[in-house]
Amino acid sequence: MIKDEDFAAKKEFIVLFFDAFENKIANVKKMLSQGFIEESLILTCCYIGALANFRYERLDDRDSFVKVIYDYSDQKDLFSKISWIDFYKKGKVPLEKSKKGKVISNYTDIKMALLKKYDKKCDHQQEMDKESIIEYLQSELGGLDYRNLETNLDKFSYAAVLYEEYRCAGVHKGSLAVTWDAKTGKPLFEKSEEGDDIYYSGNTLCFSKDIIIGTLESIHSKLREKCIMEIKWPYELGCSINSILDEPS
Repeated sequence: MIKDEDFAAKKEFIVLFFDAFENKIANVKKMLSQGFIEESLILTCCYIGALANFRYERLDDRDSFVKVIYDYSDQKDLFSKISWIDFYKKGKVPLEKSKKGKVISNYTDIKMALLKKYDKKCDHQQEMDKESIIEYLQSELGGLDYRNLETNLDKFSYAAVLYEEYRCAGVHKGSLAVTWDAKTGKPLFEKSEEGDDIYYSGNTLCFSKDIIIGTLESIHSKLREKCIMEIKWPYELGCSINSILDEPS
């Protein structure tokens, strides 16, 4: 039986953790205001990944990153869209062992069906989420491995692109996949001319600095609220008290 004072102590530690993380977010925003845009956005993506791993510690880094955005950003409708150009460039059939990319069953047939749908256009307003794509493919192709699609299509989602082209590219390559100002030669992290936070510039999917920072703030806020309310650490959410107590120390 857990004593009330033990719950109170645990709650205090949880509050302290999220307070400390809130200070990290404040520092990132300060860096942003000082003009260290790329550095602050790389760090922001790393912090999203840190919260994701703390919440879904049994998933790999990309899957936990995508899932925490879906579950806690209040932007799932936007981030769950599947990037057609990312699918086109990075998908591959299972037998292409020597080719880099993400394996997906019936890749060639699906690519042709989506090419018919999108006509080589990169248009974020036209792109669909996983469920809508599966529904479209059912009408176009019929017999597909839909379990495979259900499992793998999120690897091409906007959230996955943010992970690969901003978080991973920033950490491992030192630069982000962005559009560039033709006059200054500097990268742009603003909204599109139409005011969209996620949009294409050529074949590059771009994210505004506002939506990247806002996504971190929302995930932190939602996780904080839920963890404090339930007096659980992020990785304990969804677990019963008994299952938490039964885990080895």
